[in-house]
Formats: sequence, structure tokens, C-alpha cells
Amino acid sequence: MQVTCTKFEAASRQLNEAISLFFADHDPLAVRTLVAASHGLLADLVEHKQPDGSWRSHLVESSGLSRKEALAAINSVQNFLKHADRDPNAHLNFDEEENDHIIFIATLECGELGGPLTTAMQAFQVWYLASYPDKIGAETVLVKKSRSAFPGMDKLAREERLDAGLNFLASAITKYGDSSIRKKKPLA
Repeated sequence: MQVTCTKFEAASRQLNEAISLFFADHDPLAVRTLVAASHGLLADLVEHKQPDGSWRSHLVESSGLSRKEALAAINSVQNFLKHADRDPNAHLNFDEEENDHIIFIATLECGELGGPLTTAMQAFQVWYLASYPDKIGAETVLVKKSRSAFPGMDKLAREERLDAGLNFLASAITKYGDSSIRKKKPLA
């Protein structure tokens, strides 16, 4: 079967799959590979429309590092996962919660492009804001609404938060439908 898509569609599909794997608590390396590829495409597309307008550029600017150093830090895990030519014996150590933040930023990049946010992307945003209320301000309207969907989220262990997210995603898809670019078979 021939696969045909735009860069935006590819990024959206990768991001949707990353979110599904993420909430199902699948391998964080697989999640990172998908979300990093998606985020890279989306940030590049934003910057094509508006130079330095991506959330990635905002992160680089606010890091206090040179652009090269900041991008190296942002891309270090994904580069480990896709290259072995310079460091075949290297070891990876990263906190899987980094995936939470990159997925969120990728959903923001998607929104910057005016593309439709899928049900999974919207559900993830609600989950993220409830999980990390201090990232944009615990008293903001969006965070308060998100926390009402997930009461006591900040007191839950990670596995419980992921379970709550998976259940929320399933409920959202039941209620609003699966708005993903490509319909998929359920995870086994």
C-alpha cells in the first residue's frame, strides 16, 4: 500500500501515535522517537511560516545557551536514538517525564500551524495542564478547567496519572470521535 501525506499530516500522525503509546505506558524510547520526529517537523513548519516563531525557538532563546548548545540539549535523546556512527558504545539516561513536556510542546506547535488538534492531542493538553499546573500557572482558567477533569492529579503516582489519561482519552474518543488523520487499529 502506497503512503502519501504532507509533512503536517506525517507529523500529526506521529504525534497521535506517540500520545496513544504514551497513555498506554508503552516503551518511552518508542514514544520519544515518534514525538521527537513529530516535534521536529512541526517546529520546522512553524519556522518556515514565521522565522523563530516556534515554541522550540522560544525554548532556545530562553535557555541562556547558544543556539547550538540549546539545540544539542533539546535533541540529545533523539540523536542518541537515531545515530550510532560517532558513539556506538554510548549509553542513554533520560527521565521519561521529558516525553510529557515534548508532547505538550508538539501539540502547541500543531496549534500554531492552525491545523486541527486531534481528540488525542486535545485530551493530552488537558491531562498535561492538570499534571503540571505550575508550568503555565495553577490559577489560570485553562489549568483550573483541566484540574476539574482530573481532581487530585497532583497526588497520583505516575502510573495512576497515565491510567487516568488513558481513560480520559478513551472517553473523549467515545464522546467526540477519533479525529486522527488516519484511522487506526486498536493497540493489542
